[in-house]
Amino acid sequence: MIKAKEVSVKNIVVFLVFSFAISAGYFLARPHTAMTKSVPVFMGEEVVISRPLSAAVAEKAATAGSVSKAQTAVKVQTAPAPQPKATPLPIVPPAIILKVLPSYPEAMLGQGLQGTVLLSVYVGLSGKPEKIEVKTSSGFGGLDQSAQEALAQWKFSPASQGGVSLASWFEIPVKFKIK
Repeated sequence: MIKAKEVSVKNIVVFLVFSFAISAGYFLARPHTAMTKSVPVFMGEEVVISRPLSAAVAEKAATAGSVSKAQTAVKVQTAPAPQPKATPLPIVPPAIILKVLPSYPEAMLGQGLQGTVLLSVYVGLSGKPEKIEVKTSSGFGGLDQSAQEALAQWKFSPASQGGVSLASWFEIPVKFKIK
C-alpha cells in the first residue's frame, strides 16, 4: 500500500514539473506586445489618375507594351499645424507637401485595365516615405508598381504631437480610371 502512494506522489510531482516547464516555455516564447510602441495610422484622400482611351494610344500600347515613366509633380499647400492645447496632446497627422502623380501605364491603358490600389506608406521622422506596402492590390501589377514608384517620391511633413515629430503609417488609395 505504501508503494502505491509513492508512485502516485511521484507521478504528481513529475506531472507538475512537466506542466511548469511547458507553461514557462510558452510565456518566454510569446511576443511581448506590452513593450512595443504603437505607431499611428492615418488615411489620405483618394488619388485619381484618369486618362481617356484613344485608338492611337491603344494601338501604340499594344505594339510597344512598355510602361510610361513620365510623371507629374504637384506642389500641395498645407495648412499650418494646429497649436497643441492641454494634455493629452492631439496627434497631428502627416501632411502631403509634394505629390508626384503616377503615370497610367500605356500597356494597361491599351488593354482597358483599371483599378484601385490601396498603398500604406511609413512616413519617417524626416517626412520621407521609408517603406511602401500594397495593402490592397488593384489586381494588376503594372498599376500597383506605377503607384508605388510615384509615392516613393512624395514628401510629407511628419505626424506630430506637441511639436515633436512622430513616425506614422499613412494609407493612400490610388484609382486608375479610363474615361
